[in-house]
Amino acid sequence: MGNFNVSNYDIHTDDENSEEKIKILFFKSDHCAFCPAALERVRRTIQQFGEDAIELEIIDVEKDPDMAQKYGVLALPTIIIGDKSVAGVPDTEKLLSMILTARLTYGDDY
Repeated sequence: MGNFNVSNYDIHTDDENSEEKIKILFFKSDHCAFCPAALERVRRTIQQFGEDAIELEIIDVEKDPDMAQKYGVLALPTIIIGDKSVAGVPDTEKLLSMILTARLTYGDDY
């Protein structure tokens, strides 16, 4: 996949009255070997969108197993954005694609 440049897309929520944010659910465990690398990649990717555009919710499946069950999480780490999910350490392009798809699919109703 080629280089994905987020600056080509109008994804920032510049309207100060808009509280619509893309929500990212990040499922992890303290015993997960790949979770720290995946979380770092998610955080670096979020920085490209600005603080006000995305809400990151980190869910420890050992402390909140009901959330993991609710979302059908079977492997760690799992990242859910909109109606898309990925397990493992995703590449940056995959994360960008998931975020942009959520913004385009849900728009201001997200």
